[in-house]
Amino acid sequence: MIGNDCILWSSFFILTVNFKAIESTNKIAPSYYVSQTISYSFVNTVNNLKTYNEPEIKFNEKEITTLTTPAHTYNDNKNRELLFDKFDKKIEDVKCTCSLIVKTKLAYLSNILEGLESGGAIEVAKDKLTKLKEEAGLMILLFHKGNVKAGKWFWSYYFKIMAILEHESNKHFFGETPFEEEELQNGITDFLQYCKNKKYLPKNRTESDLVSKNSNLQTNIFKKIRSSVIIAVDYFHVMQYISIEYLYLKPLWDEHEFLFGEIAGSIVEWRPTIRRHAVEVDKTKKYVENRQWIPKPFGHLSYHKLIKQIISVRVYTFLWVMLVIFNKEMPKMDLLSLNLMYVETKQTIVTVQRCMHYTETLFFDIIAELRCAMNDNQKNFDSIISRISVRVKDILVELNGDVSNDSEWISVNINDEYTYAMISEFLKDFSDNMYSTLVEKYTKFNYKLALSILVEGN
Repeated sequence: MIGNDCILWSSFFILTVNFKAIESTNKIAPSYYVSQTISYSFVNTVNNLKTYNEPEIKFNEKEITTLTTPAHTYNDNKNRELLFDKFDKKIEDVKCTCSLIVKTKLAYLSNILEGLESGGAIEVAKDKLTKLKEEAGLMILLFHKGNVKAGKWFWSYYFKIMAILEHESNKHFFGETPFEEEELQNGITDFLQYCKNKKYLPKNRTESDLVSKNSNLQTNIFKKIRSSVIIAVDYFHVMQYISIEYLYLKPLWDEHEFLFGEIAGSIVEWRPTIRRHAVEVDKTKKYVENRQWIPKPFGHLSYHKLIKQIISVRVYTFLWVMLVIFNKEMPKMDLLSLNLMYVETKQTIVTVQRCMHYTETLFFDIIAELRCAMNDNQKNFDSIISRISVRVKDILVELNGDVSNDSEWISVNINDEYTYAMISEFLKDFSDNMYSTLVEKYTKFNYKLALSILVEGN
């Protein structure tokens, strides 16, 4: 029987996550199954959004319960795939409607810009632009909260509004055709054709006809999204104040100690990455200062990728060291110390996983496997260490390049004896460092939101 505690661990994970749960058995090769869960708040928000699609895709209470409840047995997983496919279709349906909203707003936005460039005062259009910015931000957050790759045009549209709101300082950077970039024209046009082919939008009605004869639909969509706590809180506390510099990761430009500081028990060769970081920061500063983000929002994302890789290396290295220590010290521990260490480990993991981007799926897979192994009182983590070491070495090769002398960019070696107090301090130090740098800054700097630009750019 699979331990329920293993399943409950999934509730800590980001909205839609594949994880592996280990069957409680003495078999050498444990059995696995895949379970998906989505937060109730997100499911409820998506379910309540009306779209241009007919007939409407709707979920009943039983389906919502299944979507939001982790599987407890193999039988619980029966027919779940069909339901998750239906939810994916609902997300696509919402993307199609929101994309059509963006497409129809572009002409309106273009008219505002033309008025400003003809000498109009920004004060006349500021309320309209602020409302458009809020709507654009809510759409971005809707898909961001669902870990959904939405489409470049949502960010491009949002950036254009931000630029126009600061028209006086940005007016020389728009160019002759400010709304002709690829994602705002071919990208969104091709996607809307896909929507028609998949019957999310009716083929026999024009876009303007759909919008004009469903005038209340847009109002209702944004009303529903605004009423969703999971989205509204982030918009009103983060996104409405966030700057372009923050979206291009300015808070991390000078965080050398956090990015490249020593992790106890390991030696990581960061020097090639440090040099790359300096180059990328300089390029990013120029990109932002020269307002290149206005015509080409996705023209420079190499710094986003670099930061994602660095943080992934740090987290994986921490887990690697932790498990080597566990392998060495756990057999010596009494039951009380062991249980206390497990509790502290879970708390640390909850903090650390908030800093890992959802696209790093191996991490969430490993954490679920680790949690279930601890639940089974497993005292050897060699197989998990092996998976971690392969991943971290692969990332370091991407960061630093191949090495030619048979050495590697990382080594982990634990020679000292670790008492329970030392292990506790090791867990706390790493957790506190991650929390103070990335999590505490969420009120003004949403690291994962900024990385969603990277996801759309790929």
